[in-house]
Order: sequence, then C-alpha cells, then structure tokens
Amino acid sequence: MAQLDSLSKFDVEESIRQEVREWSRQTLELPSKELGGMSACPYAKKTWDAHQVLMTFKRTKSFMDVFKSLESYDDKYRIHIVVDLEYEESAEEFHDRVEALNYAISNGVFGDRDLWIMGSHPDDEANEAIESDDFEEFNEISYAMLYIQRLEDLQNAVHKLKNTDYYSFVFGDDEPPHVFQLRESFYNELIER
Repeated sequence: MAQLDSLSKFDVEESIRQEVREWSRQTLELPSKELGGMSACPYAKKTWDAHQVLMTFKRTKSFMDVFKSLESYDDKYRIHIVVDLEYEESAEEFHDRVEALNYAISNGVFGDRDLWIMGSHPDDEANEAIESDDFEEFNEISYAMLYIQRLEDLQNAVHKLKNTDYYSFVFGDDEPPHVFQLRESFYNELIER
C-alpha cells in the first residue's frame, strides 16, 4: 500500500473511478475494426449512462468486502466493480481465486446463485481485439478489478451476441476459454433448479 501513502483515500478512489470510466469509454465502448465494427462490450455505454455501475474498493488482503457484496448484491446496479488495491501478485492465483468464488456462488455459499464474477489483473495478457492503443492511464496506482453481475443477465447478453459475428472476432477459430464454458454450465444449473 506504499503507493497510496501520498494520496488521501478520496483522491485515490476518485482518480481510479475516473480512470476506469475513461478506460471503458476508450476501450470497451468504441466500435473496433478488429471486432467488425462492434464495441468490445456492447452493453457498457448504456450501463454507465444509466448510472448502473457501482464501484467499491478492496483495500486489504481479506476478501470480506467481496463476500459482503455477494451476500447483498444490489439490483439497482447492472454491474458492481470491486477495485482490488491488495490483489494477489500472481495473475494465475488471482484468477484461481475468482474461479473458486464462482464455484462457491454456484454452490449457494453466499445465498444468491444468480451471480458471476470476472476479474482483470494488471499482469493479464492484453487481448488485441479489445485493448486500445489510445488509452493512457491517469495514475501510477496498480489495481486489479472484480466485476460482479447477475449470471442470468450476463448469459442473456451472451446469447444475443451469439447471433452476431461477435464471438468469431473474439475467439477466432479457437474454442471458447474454460471460464466461458464454466459460466454456461453454472447458468444451465441455475435455470434447471
């Protein structure tokens, strides 16, 4: 947390909020020629414009704040971004934790099974179809992000995009990643209950 010592809590959070919003504008919301003119996240702009993004901050190694968010998910928001200022150093460990949380959600550990977490770690490899060469970070603060959404809403959006060329641009000839398939499996279990 040494990187945060020179800034107040408010300044850090506000700086990151602005940076994440600008990253979304430049990286997720703009049409991309690599995606056939579609944006990396076709739903991001509408969600931000409707003020349906909740952003909170995790400032300790403990995941208690994330657990609380899962136990009391607020449907006023379509997505809850947890900015993780004390993330695991290894991207692999971070993503293993995210996957473990998704298994816990699916097994009812937090009560609500209709949730899904995705994560991004500072050491993740860039997705060439999504990353923007134009985006410049605002600050020197390093953080990971956890994105919590309703599983059913996410899968409905996925199914709509399957009727377009979106996934052929994202995955090319490759199989969808393990996480994509796991999410589909957990969704099928959810709707069968």
